[in-house]
Amino acid sequence: MLWALHALLRFLLILWLLIYAWSKLFLVQMGRLDYSDAPYTVGEKSPMGLLWTFMAYSPVIQFLAGLVELVVILLLVFRRTAWLGGLVGVVVMGTTFLLNLVYDVPVKQMLLVGTIGLALVALPELPRVARFVLGRSTAGTAGSPPLLPWPRVRAVTRWVLPALGLLIVVSGAGLPLFLPLPERSELALPGAYRVVADTSPPAAQLTDDTRWQTIAFGQWGSNGGGQVTIRQANGDLTEGSYRPVRDGVVEVTAFPVLAGDRTFLREPERTFELTWVARPDGTVTLRGDGRDLVLASDPELRYLLDRDFSWAPRVPVNR
Repeated sequence: MLWALHALLRFLLILWLLIYAWSKLFLVQMGRLDYSDAPYTVGEKSPMGLLWTFMAYSPVIQFLAGLVELVVILLLVFRRTAWLGGLVGVVVMGTTFLLNLVYDVPVKQMLLVGTIGLALVALPELPRVARFVLGRSTAGTAGSPPLLPWPRVRAVTRWVLPALGLLIVVSGAGLPLFLPLPERSELALPGAYRVVADTSPPAAQLTDDTRWQTIAFGQWGSNGGGQVTIRQANGDLTEGSYRPVRDGVVEVTAFPVLAGDRTFLREPERTFELTWVARPDGTVTLRGDGRDLVLASDPELRYLLDRDFSWAPRVPVNR
């Protein structure tokens, strides 16, 4: 009975880990750091948002994290390697639990339960592992009772159950069929810009000045668009998304000004259209929503996004 429960626990853990593994492999869980992330300051990030930004900056790290979780899943499929999957899983998911704990990610309780479950999977074999580490002889696996007492049925199920497990694991590769993956926009608009000309009259008080100071259009999204972030002169930050509706025109869906806690599901505040033209000197004109602006790409605003990897940078940069 205990071994049957052990097998059930393994498959429950497989189903749970599949969501995390494949979503990281396809760069869906944390996404990609994009131009639309540039206007945020560190102080405006939630602890969870800071962790997501860290992971989204490096697609390689996110992919490898998903790959390690996939290896744990494959080890859990087979009874002989399940103990190793449990041990590796405790390290991987235990570290993830710690990150969720200190960065206040809401699924920390579920990760703690999952980490304990992985430890229980490894528990039956830990005495043999300890004897091996100490250089003592270890018994074979013949002493472990079969899950089913009927030899003929067992001759079939010993292959069917692992095959079913592998089928469940591989099915995660079909994630793009059910969830649209981020695509790079083909527009020339994506980038992080600072407003260098504005015909709108200034407000009497800076706190009431809602003129746009910076605007960033992301390059990764769906329907040919992506995320958009607007910083106003009074310091307010507005998040939203954009999509092309016709040549030289994008539709922006804006959420309320960022303030306090932000839930995952939000209702947009308004929708408006912007007409844009990329000029030969590298600037962009932007008209709509009562605004007539000239934008210039800001290399300081997108410094993090433009900086590439180097084995030996000439000057160490920590800014």
